[in-house]
Amino acid sequence: MENNAKPITHQGNLAKLPKALAPLIARPQWAVWRWTQKPDGSWQKPPFVAIQPECHASTSDRATWADYNTALATVQAGHADGLSYILTQDDPFGAFDLDHCRCLVTCSIDIWAQNYLQAAVNTYQEITPSGEGVRIWGLADGDPLNRKLTLKINNKNIAVELFRRTNKALTVTGYTLDPAIRELQNVDKVFAWASVWGERRKAAAAQEKVASKGNGFDSPGYRYSIDEIEQFVREGAPAGTNRSDVFHAIIGHYVGCGWDLKRILAHLEQHPEGIGSRYLAEGRLGNESARSAGKYAQTELPLGGNGGWTAKAPPEPEEPPRPDQPPEDEPEDPELDDDHDDDLGEELPKHDPNLPRLYAHGDPDPRPITSWLIKGLIPAVGHGLLSGQWGAGKTFAFFDLAASLSTGQPWLGHVVKRQCGMLLIAAEGADEVRLRLDAVVREKCGNMTRMPFRWYETAPLLLQKGAVKTLIVMARQAEASLQAEFGLPLGLIGIDTIAACAGYGRAGDEYDNAVGQAVMNVLKAVAQELGCFVLGIDHFGKNLEAGTRGASSKESSGDLVLACLGNKELSGSVTNTRLAVRKNRSGRQGQEFPFVLRMVEAPEKDEDGDPITTMVIDWLPAGAAAAEAQSELDIWAQPRRQDQRTAVLRLKRVLMTILAGQGVDLPIPPDGPTVRMVDQELVRKDFYASTPAEGTSKQKRQFRYAQFKRALDWAEQEQLIAIGEIGDITYIWLTRPDPEDAEEEQG
Repeated sequence: MENNAKPITHQGNLAKLPKALAPLIARPQWAVWRWTQKPDGSWQKPPFVAIQPECHASTSDRATWADYNTALATVQAGHADGLSYILTQDDPFGAFDLDHCRCLVTCSIDIWAQNYLQAAVNTYQEITPSGEGVRIWGLADGDPLNRKLTLKINNKNIAVELFRRTNKALTVTGYTLDPAIRELQNVDKVFAWASVWGERRKAAAAQEKVASKGNGFDSPGYRYSIDEIEQFVREGAPAGTNRSDVFHAIIGHYVGCGWDLKRILAHLEQHPEGIGSRYLAEGRLGNESARSAGKYAQTELPLGGNGGWTAKAPPEPEEPPRPDQPPEDEPEDPELDDDHDDDLGEELPKHDPNLPRLYAHGDPDPRPITSWLIKGLIPAVGHGLLSGQWGAGKTFAFFDLAASLSTGQPWLGHVVKRQCGMLLIAAEGADEVRLRLDAVVREKCGNMTRMPFRWYETAPLLLQKGAVKTLIVMARQAEASLQAEFGLPLGLIGIDTIAACAGYGRAGDEYDNAVGQAVMNVLKAVAQELGCFVLGIDHFGKNLEAGTRGASSKESSGDLVLACLGNKELSGSVTNTRLAVRKNRSGRQGQEFPFVLRMVEAPEKDEDGDPITTMVIDWLPAGAAAAEAQSELDIWAQPRRQDQRTAVLRLKRVLMTILAGQGVDLPIPPDGPTVRMVDQELVRKDFYASTPAEGTSKQKRQFRYAQFKRALDWAEQEQLIAIGEIGDITYIWLTRPDPEDAEEEQG
């Protein structure tokens, strides 16, 4: 059906593009684009000349290009919808277009596209203007490449375009997936992998067709829809069909979709009552799946990670078996049920039902070796702690993690392996959950309408009898709600904080290792019952080197311990904030990821017309200095109390405005340098005028005076301003530049 509505444009702040794009900004190869409707009703984004936005730009005519600032001015004037960079054959850049891979409702990214993002995890990635695609930018010096791969994955048409050493107009949105990326990295190996990936997908599709015509399994599954296949995986083969045939056909379906054996096993073992139930119960699921996949010429993609890249040619399709010759490794009797074939000559080991299962090395084991929530960092099932100093942003880190899990975007450079819903038990700061959640959705999730996130504002005491059962019932209610609305499982539960939820019976229990272990056992039991990860948010003790407050058994018990650290000043401000991987059973530990807490305003104002503010995390490059982190933090927003922070920010706005319009340049007495100053009386009058107050005239005056005096004293104490008399006038001047002004000067 024809759609005449102009699409919504998804992009960041074009005036402040991410630093990784600096090499592009420096080149005068920019144009603008605007939504243009084709006769069939679809929309496209052709490039136009920045200084003549009614004329089309050419990718081969430099006269139609402009510098970045000229193109930006055209967009800001409303003559275009966005910016385009003209890639040329002489550029040291390469780009990937991943089309139709992102959901506009949930902002989730398809698994096949996540593989691309993981392959190019260290370079720049952004959302395209439609919001449905992703573009990857990097450095490249290989041979010219301009190729489009059009494929169907999971019954969905997708497209991948590869550009290197070629002329092409590419939109730039600045809507980055990972703000911590500050530089472009070489992506020639990713191009090599992508080319082989495309050939393998084609080969798998061809092999699927060959298999459906005769491959030894009769392939009855291919007459079923995708939904029916997934139903069989969950519930078993339909009545009246051969279970073995359906099982093998389903394996062939996943192979044709490009799944490797590990992924197939992980999917099947999640449904113990489904199509693989018998093999799973008998410990044969891995062998049967491998044998079945072998019939479809199962091969793996050449993605080996750090230096392990290979570019193998796609395999030749296996010749289908001749009608007069039985398939290899298959019984000659076509009436023999394959379910019984593998049992001939073997007696399954008998287990004592009163004992736990005994495992032996070398025995088939259908379970995946490792299942991840966040690959290399957070396992799919487990329990751990997110601890930190006061004011170091640990709860904000949890919300940032939730944003990645709900959209499928990488977190700390680690790929999301299980997109899922989240649950928070908010025993502390419950009144802040909605504000903080809305902020992270606006800033990190493309302002999605609904996020797969649920929370409770009351919590059972973890050490109370029945706590595990109560938590499980609460979590199942949340999961049912998430499944009904989003079709997503519950993958992460946060408990904020452990100290508030523990319910210690007497003084000193917090430091008792037996009690600490009991608390962690509750988290573990809930995680194992629900098949998710339970993350307890907790405080650090006075001795920072000892880590999480209380018994050492808490950290010892967890599968993962993340720590939000910082340098806390006597004034209460925290600088050099960073998240450390303090413990990681399944991966590297000791890594640190620096970040800053950025203040953001809610769209609505409070009852006094003042802004409602909270924080979101912005990740910095690895190894960023504390000074760099501090430069990106608005020091005016540091007062702990909300009323004082509001007053200080009001003082900043008033002071900056008057300095710009009514400031005078005078030397600092007695023999200091000349700086721009402003009469304190002018600042006071404007501050009073912008400060709402209630009561009698005297009460209003007293309230405004107190607000002004406190804000002024705080700013002077923090050495943001200085105050002095010249003649009979008291002047105010800045002692350090405003962070935004400093950034503009550096730019």
